[in-house]
Amino acid sequence: MKLKDFDFRIWNNEFNKYETNYALISILILDSLKGMGHLNQEYELELWTRFYDRNRKKIFEGDILENVDSHGQDIYKVVFKEGAFYLSNIESGYEDLMREFLLIELEIIGNIHANKELLE
Repeated sequence: MKLKDFDFRIWNNEFNKYETNYALISILILDSLKGMGHLNQEYELELWTRFYDRNRKKIFEGDILENVDSHGQDIYKVVFKEGAFYLSNIESGYEDLMREFLLIELEIIGNIHANKELLE
């Protein structure tokens, strides 16, 4: 993977928002690389999956997606585990690799922080 293909966002647990302060983001990333661990406690790093939804929006770890052909029946959250991105069905818990889905049928409807009600 080339650096230009790498993207992420950082959720600030204290202020319940995605971090936009680039100086702080730089410090957090450097601290993380040094093993200082601030990201695990106060902040959550969410990686870009390198996939786009049907509207050409970048899909990140922690996003909540809906299969638009299912009329709200199939809602998934994006999880990263075992070195790969999976979609986990909110209702059934069934998981499969993201690459197994037709991304043209998936649309971002929220994320696990700002839209917790979608996980119920």
